Amino acid sequence: MLGSFYLFWPRRNVMKIAFVEVNFEQDDGECSWTVSSEWVVLLRGEGMSKNIRAEEIDVKRLEIERSDYYESLDKEIEEAYTIAAEAKKKGLDFSESVEIPRASDLASRTEKLLEDPYLYVDPDKRAKQPLKIEGYLRELLQKHDRESAAIMIAIHVTKEMHSATGDRRRAIDSGLRVGLAVLTEAVLVAPLDGIGEVRIMSNSDGSEFLSIDFCGPIRAAGGTAQALGVLIGDILRREIGVGRYIPTVPEVERVKEEFGLYRANLQFKPEPEETDLIVNECPVMINGEETERMECAGYKEVRNIVNDNGSFRTRVRGGVMLVIAEGLCLKAPKIRSHTERLRVPGWDFISKFADKKKGGKSETTELKSRVLEKEGRYMEDVIAGRPVFGEPREPGGFRLRYGRSRATGLAAAGLNPITMDALGGFLSVGTQMKIEGPGKACAVTPCVDIDGPTVLLSNGEFVRVGSQEEWKRCEGELLSIWDAGEILLGYGEFLENNKSLSPSSYSVDWWSVDLADSLDSHEKLESFAEIIGVEVGKLPPGMPFNGAISRGGESRLERSLRRRSWISYLKNLDLSWDMVKEICESFGTAVPPPWNLWWSDLPIQFLPPLADEIVSNGKIEGSSLRIGESVEGWPYSFDKDSIGVANPILGEWPRWTDVYRHGLVKSSLMTLGLVHHHEGSDIVIPLYWEGLLDGLGLGEADGRVIVRREVDSLVTQTVGKVSDVLNSKISEDGEKRVVDDYLVERSLSLVRKVSELPRWEDSVPCRIGARMGRPEKSGVREMSPMVHSLFPIGENGGPQRLVSEASSRGAIRVTVGPRICQKCGRETPHVTCHHRPDPKEPIECGGRTLAGPSRNRRGRRKGEITAVNLGSILEVKRRKLGLDRIPSKIKAVKGLVSKDQAPEQIEKGILRGLHGLSVFRDGTARFDMSDVPVTHFRPSEIGTSWKRLVELGYTHDHDGEPLKNDEQLLELLPQDFIPSRLASTHLLSTCSFVDDLLVRFYEMPPFYMAKSLEDIVGHIAIGLAPHTSGGVACRIIGWTDASAGYAHPLFHAAKRRNCDGDEDSIMMLMDGLLNFTQTILPANRGGRMDAPSRPDDPS
Repeated sequence: MLGSFYLFWPRRNVMKIAFVEVNFEQDDGECSWTVSSEWVVLLRGEGMSKNIRAEEIDVKRLEIERSDYYESLDKEIEEAYTIAAEAKKKGLDFSESVEIPRASDLASRTEKLLEDPYLYVDPDKRAKQPLKIEGYLRELLQKHDRESAAIMIAIHVTKEMHSATGDRRRAIDSGLRVGLAVLTEAVLVAPLDGIGEVRIMSNSDGSEFLSIDFCGPIRAAGGTAQALGVLIGDILRREIGVGRYIPTVPEVERVKEEFGLYRANLQFKPEPEETDLIVNECPVMINGEETERMECAGYKEVRNIVNDNGSFRTRVRGGVMLVIAEGLCLKAPKIRSHTERLRVPGWDFISKFADKKKGGKSETTELKSRVLEKEGRYMEDVIAGRPVFGEPREPGGFRLRYGRSRATGLAAAGLNPITMDALGGFLSVGTQMKIEGPGKACAVTPCVDIDGPTVLLSNGEFVRVGSQEEWKRCEGELLSIWDAGEILLGYGEFLENNKSLSPSSYSVDWWSVDLADSLDSHEKLESFAEIIGVEVGKLPPGMPFNGAISRGGESRLERSLRRRSWISYLKNLDLSWDMVKEICESFGTAVPPPWNLWWSDLPIQFLPPLADEIVSNGKIEGSSLRIGESVEGWPYSFDKDSIGVANPILGEWPRWTDVYRHGLVKSSLMTLGLVHHHEGSDIVIPLYWEGLLDGLGLGEADGRVIVRREVDSLVTQTVGKVSDVLNSKISEDGEKRVVDDYLVERSLSLVRKVSELPRWEDSVPCRIGARMGRPEKSGVREMSPMVHSLFPIGENGGPQRLVSEASSRGAIRVTVGPRICQKCGRETPHVTCHHRPDPKEPIECGGRTLAGPSRNRRGRRKGEITAVNLGSILEVKRRKLGLDRIPSKIKAVKGLVSKDQAPEQIEKGILRGLHGLSVFRDGTARFDMSDVPVTHFRPSEIGTSWKRLVELGYTHDHDGEPLKNDEQLLELLPQDFIPSRLASTHLLSTCSFVDDLLVRFYEMPPFYMAKSLEDIVGHIAIGLAPHTSGGVACRIIGWTDASAGYAHPLFHAAKRRNCDGDEDSIMMLMDGLLNFTQTILPANRGGRMDAPSRPDDPS
C-alpha cells in the first residue's frame, strides 16, 4: 500500500532564464496560481545595477549555476531516499519501501497520485500493470492548455479502462479523477476525497444517467475545477454511452431546500430559479454525501438521493452546494468558453446563465460612475481585539501605491515599518490583513520606500513620520493617527482577482517616468540640467527617453538599464519649489509630491474661508508660512454654525475632516496632509506650503500672501451646479456627471482652474480599507492535545494520557486492528510480533506482521478490543533501544481512527518523548509558519555567512559581482527557504530524534548530527500546504527573526498557495521519509488532507 505524499521539484532540462523589466514582473509567474514543469528563474529588474553593460551579463554562468543548484538538490534528496529505503527494508515499518514517491512534473505527479488503485485494471489482485499515462499526458500538456489536456487524458483513460475491464462505471470513475487531478495540479486531495462514488443510476423512465458524489474536500479544488469536473463527467458518459440525467420535481426541490439550510460560507448563493435552471438542465446528476447536521424536512426521502446500501440521504449535502454555487454558477462564463470551444452539446443552459448574469450589468444605460465602489465585505465577522485600520474608501485608511518590493507580491502587501509600529504593534511580518480589495486578504511585509503614517500629537504638531527616530520622538505624544500611510500592491493582484485597476496616485514614480519620457533630446537635457543646477556631465549617461534608440547598436537590456538608472536618479532629486515650477512648465509633468497635496479629500466649500484666513493672517518668515491666530483655544468643540462655512452640499461635512474639533484652518491643513506645528495660537508650516498657495490662487510678495485669483465665485458656481442637480429630477448624464466629478475631485477641480501650473493629478484617488485578520504564526503543528506517540492507551493514561500511567495498570484493553506474524503465526496488533518465544526471556519474536482479517463487520475500521500488556512491551523496547529508563512524560492517544487501527511503533514515541518532540497524525513532526514571499536577501539578514552561502551556490550577487561580504544583495534561488528562528529548537530536536531513530531503532549511522542552527543550514526540508497532497522540496539557507517563513514566490506557488496570511508547515526530509505512512491516517472523508494520502482499496 503506497502513500501519495509527493515530493517534487523542477526538472533541470527545462529550466529557462528570462530577463524582465520591473514593470512587467508580475506577468512572469509571480502571481501565478499554477506551476508547470518549466520553472522560470527571473533576473529581476530591481536586482540589476546601473553600471552593468549587457555584455557583462554572463548568461552561461547563470545557466551553469542553476543547473548545479538542481543537481545539488537531486544529489541530497537521492542520498536521503537511499538511506531511508535501506532503513525501510529492515521490515520495522508498515511498508518496506519509502511511502513518499518523487515526481518532477504534473504528468508524473498525476500518475503517482492515482496509480493505486484507480489506474489498476485489476485493483483487487494487481496482477497486471497499472495504466501508464505519464508520457501521453506530458505530450498533451506540451501541445494544449491544461483544461484541454485534462479533458483529453480523461477520455483516454476512460476508453482504455473500459476496453480492459468492460466496466463503464469504473472507467468513468478513473477518467474523471485523472481529469480533476490535472486541473488541480495533482497536488490536492480533491481527486481522491473530493469525489465519493461515481454511479450509473436510472431515471424515472428507466434510462441510465451518471451520478457523481461530490464531498467536502472538493472545496479545495476551486470553482473552476469543480465545474469542469461536471463537464468532464458529461463528456465521459457520452463516450461510454450513458444517457443524460432527467431530474424529477422532488430532486430539484430537494436541492433548493438544501441551499436554504446550508450555513457554511459560499462566495455566491444562487436564487431558487437559478438553482432550478442548473439542476434541470445539467446532463449529469450532481450528487453528494451528507456533510451537515441539518436534516431536510420537505424533501427528506427522495429517489436517487441514496447511499450505496439504498438508505436515503436525509441531511444536507455540502458538496452539492459547493459545486452548484461556486462552480457552475460562479464560473459560468469560464465554463461557457470551454463548452463553446469544444462544442459540447447539452450545455446551452450555462450560456443562458452566463448571459443572465452579464445582462444584469449590461442592460443598464446609466452613466458609469467615477466614484470607487465601497466594498465592506472585509468588515464582516470583526473579532474583538483585532482592530480596524480603515473604513471602506475613506481617508485615514491606507493609500494605494502600485509597485513591488522584494518581499511583496503573490497577495502579500507592503507597509512602512513605522506604520506597523504606529498601529499599536498589531501588524508585523506575516500578519494577515483583511482588505477591501483587490483580494480578500494579504500578508503584511515591510517596505521602507513608501510613505509611513501621518500623525497628530497632543501639542498640535502634525507630522508625517519618516524615520524610526522621529517615531520614537512622536510616540509618547501621539494623539491620533490621521493617515495610515501607503500600502504597496502590484497590479498583478488586480489581474489575478479579475478586478479593474483602481486609479493610481500621482507618486514620485509616476512623476519621474513623466519627466523621463519628456527628456528626449540633448537640448532638453541641457535645459533640465540648468533648472536643477548641475552640469550635464554629472547626469546619468545617455538619455532617459526609451524610444527607438536601438538603431545605434544599443540592446534592449542596455536600454532598460539606462532608463532604470535615470528614473532612480530622478526619484531621488532634492528639488526646490522654483525648480518644480520650471520642470512642470517646461516638460509638462504634474506637480510631484510632497507639493501635490491631498486636494480631493478637502470639501470645496472650505477653500474660500481658508484662502481668506491665509491672506489676512498669513506671512512668509524665511522658508516657513505662519498663519496667525488660527488655533486659539485648540482643540475646539464648535457648534455646526460656528466654523465659518455655509451648510455642506451633501448633508454633513465628511467625518474625516474633524472640522468641529480642530477648526477650519487646522482641519483643512490636516485633510490636505500638510505638515505643521503650533507656536502659541499660530500655525507654522515649515515645508511645501508653496503648493498650498498655488492651489488656492494665492501668491507671495515682500513676505506677504496676496490674492492672485479669486476662488469665491468659482466655488459658488460649482456648489450651485451640484446643488441644482441634487435638488432636481434631471437624469441626463451630463448633469449627473457634475455630482460624480465633485465626489471624486472635490477641491482638486478648482485647483486645476486657479493654479499657475499647467497640470495637477490626484495624489489620493484610492484608499484601501483594512482590518486585522489572523496574527502571524510560527509554532509547532500538534494534535490536540499534544502527543508523542500514535499508540492507543484508551482511558488508562489519566487526564494527561501518560504511557507510564497506562503501563502501571498491567494489561490494558484498547481497540486495535489484528495483524498476523509471518514468523510464528500468532496474532498481534504491532508491526513486529511482540510475543516472546520464551516467556522467561525479555526477547520478542520480532517477526514482521501483515494486516489480518477483521471480525468487525460494521463500520469503516477493522479494530477490535484487545488486551495489551503495555508494561511488558515497554521493558523489551527499552532494552532494544539501549535506554536506561523510559521517559516519564510520554503522551499517547486514546484511540486510533485509521482504517486498520494499527498502532505506530511505540519505539518512535519513546524516542520522541526523549527529545520532547510532538507528532502529527501522519507520524511526522511539523512546524507551521506564515507564508511570506521574498526574491532577494542579504547574508547578514539571515544569519548565514557569505562563505557558507558560496558553498551553497551563491557565488555572485544580483549585480553579477563575486560574493565577498555579508551586505551584498543576492537573488534567492527558487527552492531555498528561510524559516523563523522560532522553529530552530523544534528542527534541532527533530534532527536529533531522527539520528537517534536511525541509530537505536534501525541500527544505522546518524544522518544529521546537528548541534546548532548552522548545522541545519543546507539540509532539505519539505513544505506542505494543508489542503494539498504534494510536498515541495526546499533547502534551508538561514533564519529570520520574523514569525514567518520566507521563500521564493515560485516555491509558494508550487504548494498551490499565495501569501494572503495563511500558514503552511515544513518537516525535515528524513523525518518524512522514515515516519510518514498512510496506514495510520484517519479513515474518515478528508482524513488524507494535510497528511496527505491516497484512498484505500474501495473494495
